[in-house]
Amino acid sequence: MKKTAIALCLAAFSATVSLGVAQADPAAMQPQQQQVEITEAKLLQFTMAMDAIGEIGAKYEAQFQNAESAEQAQQIQQQAQNEMVEAVEAAGLTAAQYNAIAQQAQQDEELRDRILSMSRADS
Repeated sequence: MKKTAIALCLAAFSATVSLGVAQADPAAMQPQQQQVEITEAKLLQFTMAMDAIGEIGAKYEAQFQNAESAEQAQQIQQQAQNEMVEAVEAAGLTAAQYNAIAQQAQQDEELRDRILSMSRADS
């Protein structure tokens, strides 16, 4: 169950941040994904960001579900996205680095397991 939740969090944030990066800098959305050397320090930064993103998503979920209009829902989504990007940057990663690690984790079970073992969501 936790693995599924984390995978969904990774996918949702990756898509959200990718959209935000594309809006801010279309050149940053090249088809090739940035390769990140995944050190223990980078994994720790990633898990800190991932945990914060999960908290932000939970914080905005009810507001998003109860939005009275599409415009209000879009504003809530934008606010959540901005906070998520700030959380990633506060953890010491760029959105592109976070997305690269998330994409690698989706394809590499061993890496995903390492992330899960470091994440406080796993405890």
